[in-house]
Amino acid sequence: MQTEKEIAGPGSPDKAFRLSLTGAAVVLLALFWLMTANGLHTTSDSIYYIAAARSWAQSGRLLHPDGSLYRYWGPLYPMLLALGESTWATRCLHGLALVGNLWLWALVGRMLLPAKRALVLPWALALSTAMMVPAAFVWSETVFALLLAAYVYALLHWCRTDRPGWLALATGAAFLIPLQRTAGMALLAGVGVGALLYPGRRRWRRLLLHGVASAAGGVAWNYYAERVAGTRPDRGFGTLAKLWGSFSDYGFVLLRWFLPLPASWRTVAAGLFAVVLPAWLAGLWLGAIKKSATPEKSTAGLRLLWVTALVYVLGLLLAVNMTRGATGLYDAERYAAVLSGPVLLLALAAWPRTEKPWATWAQRGVVAAWLAYSAVRVGHNVLVLRLPETVEVFAPRQP
Repeated sequence: MQTEKEIAGPGSPDKAFRLSLTGAAVVLLALFWLMTANGLHTTSDSIYYIAAARSWAQSGRLLHPDGSLYRYWGPLYPMLLALGESTWATRCLHGLALVGNLWLWALVGRMLLPAKRALVLPWALALSTAMMVPAAFVWSETVFALLLAAYVYALLHWCRTDRPGWLALATGAAFLIPLQRTAGMALLAGVGVGALLYPGRRRWRRLLLHGVASAAGGVAWNYYAERVAGTRPDRGFGTLAKLWGSFSDYGFVLLRWFLPLPASWRTVAAGLFAVVLPAWLAGLWLGAIKKSATPEKSTAGLRLLWVTALVYVLGLLLAVNMTRGATGLYDAERYAAVLSGPVLLLALAAWPRTEKPWATWAQRGVVAAWLAYSAVRVGHNVLVLRLPETVEVFAPRQP
């Protein structure tokens, strides 16, 4: 049985890591609080979330704005909104989820990355627009990302220690994931495949029970949404052109997390960005198999993250092509946001190593420039998304 010190990864958490993590968390929270100081944005999805939250608080039933049974999204988010039923409470929920997501992925990075790269990950997450932009809306992405981070963190600890408490925590987080967003079933499938491929993982009964318990909530909700609340009217199969467009959307989104690409470029070179998606996933794979850079268990954890990202993206592409989800660049940015933690971590793992001093300084310059660009971009988005005047998106509670 390994000790906590032995499973901590390359080096135990030190003062530099704690300072980096704390500083990034403070900056992230400050940016979010500034962005949402006057309230949160709403879309058509938000109206459904708010209506379900209001009906749950008032009658214990989840209902659409027209009074029909709520069924298009998972039930957990409106239940959480109903706890406070106010913009202030929703801001607190999103803020805590953002910081928790950053904190947990930073700890995962500490387990899987070399020490110096682990220092970069918290800042890459804090300055990323991938999670910051959805947090400006009454959307469920922030809690969705937090649950995935908690699941991966607990599962990796169980894989390294075999302690049942970690598996119980992982199962609890996994159970909630598809109840937060139905696309979470694809995340569960990805983590499940990654766990089966984890070296030395031979406790098949525990894994089977974990898988069944994790998927139970999602299966039950989908049965309710399809058979009890009413059949969803969005079935069918798409075309190759639609699938090609979705490849282009998600390829553009992943590349845009690292390069200053205006949204207008997506339509200029659609074929190029469609090719980018498999190429980018292949590039991330290099970080997941680079055994010389990390111990064996760290490499196994990176492979688990890569498989999770791959299966989730494939699940999204299938869902969109079967008209089970919205399509388009901005929807792709929203749906892919949950992958920002594992993708940024894998990108740092895949970053080439060098022993030459000039190359080391050049690489540091590239990373510094990327973080500076990320800071400018996230700052711009914070100012643009800040509402000009105070707005309360929740109606007052009825007596």
